[in-house]
Amino acid sequence: MFKGITRTVAAIAVVGALAVATVACSSGGGAPSSSGSSAAPEDVTLSMWTFLDPAAAADPRGAALKNIVDSYNAQSDHVKVEVRSINYATIDSEVIKATASGTGPDIVNVYSNQLATHVDAGTVLPITKYVKPWLKKVGDDYIFPIKGATFNGDIMALPWETRAWLLWYRADLLKAAGLTVPTTLKELGKDAAVLQKTGKTGLGIGFSSQGLGADFTEKFVPLTLGNGGSILKSNGDAAFASKAGVKTLEYLKSLHAEGAFGDEVLNMSADDVVNGVKAGSIAMAIQGSYRVAAARSGTGIGDNLKTAPIPSDIAGKPTNTPVAGQTLAIGANTKHADASWDFIKYYLSAKSQEKFAAAGVLPVLSSVYNSPSVKALPNYEELLSWRDYVLKNGTANPVSTNYNQMSDALVTAGQQVVFQDADPATALKTAAQAFDSSH
Repeated sequence: MFKGITRTVAAIAVVGALAVATVACSSGGGAPSSSGSSAAPEDVTLSMWTFLDPAAAADPRGAALKNIVDSYNAQSDHVKVEVRSINYATIDSEVIKATASGTGPDIVNVYSNQLATHVDAGTVLPITKYVKPWLKKVGDDYIFPIKGATFNGDIMALPWETRAWLLWYRADLLKAAGLTVPTTLKELGKDAAVLQKTGKTGLGIGFSSQGLGADFTEKFVPLTLGNGGSILKSNGDAAFASKAGVKTLEYLKSLHAEGAFGDEVLNMSADDVVNGVKAGSIAMAIQGSYRVAAARSGTGIGDNLKTAPIPSDIAGKPTNTPVAGQTLAIGANTKHADASWDFIKYYLSAKSQEKFAAAGVLPVLSSVYNSPSVKALPNYEELLSWRDYVLKNGTANPVSTNYNQMSDALVTAGQQVVFQDADPATALKTAAQAFDSSH
């Protein structure tokens, strides 16, 4: 279904590390276990750590999370879930530290890019015995490739969303400037330069090292793939110091040179770019499908924000989009694995998936696209276009235990080439050496 699944985690021995799960550590929820008891079920409170904030009314995904958790708690007699929201840039390190001290969560939300790190650190339990029967039951309805969450033959998490990267553009701003939607990368640069002259940032690409340098990396990856390159080798070492990687940096440098964006992007992280679109100060961006709904909530934005496949050098031929997603895993410290799995199943039910679809998230169950509630969504046709883009042009995002180090090395190279006139090949070679030495 997806092209070129990239596997970069080499020989991670997790069995010993995961033995901590058999130790009688206190769970994140702190509830006693009732396993093996013939007595009446005890009340259990499960802790769920996630980057989403159920109290953030402005974020449709946070609202969907709250709705799902509240619904689960209402229908569950003895098991309740409590959510702890942690910033996406720090949640992984906090889970690792807490697990090491025996106070990790029962359920943890892990971005697929970071899953290898958690497997290596022993923070999550294998869930093969739960997932395989579930997959057998749902069959082809589950569209996310589960081997993307499989390590050493064990399924370590279950993806609950599909993410694609798209070209975002303000249709009203393009129209006012007499522009049409760019169909090639060259047109993208020219249009962005025109929009930059209107007082907006023409094309928002975050070059800040904040937030793990994620925004820059999320642009470098699809453009390099579109140039025919790879990001990582099969052994996990860097493959991005290539002709394709150099071409990507040269393109980004040309965008700056022709005025598609200014030096203001040096201080932009992924959140800054999304907030800029939401505030109306950024006209175009390459961002994830999962954040469109939040950006549209900005004053005067709404349907003025449109999406399209990322263009390539050839009109009508989109650049391949990386495919990733948020997953749910069972924490290694839990004493309530069965109860945790019960909640994960509920989170991936059609009913829950419909709620996330309403929040602009691509469901992982194909049947959800045919449900009346999803068909009634004002952006239903857009959701279908995203799904089709993923199915036709999706390439699994690179996975590495040192993904953060890779992202940091890449954004540093981008800063040097685009703003300091460094040689692209040399900058990427230095970045590759820095990344390779980190693992």
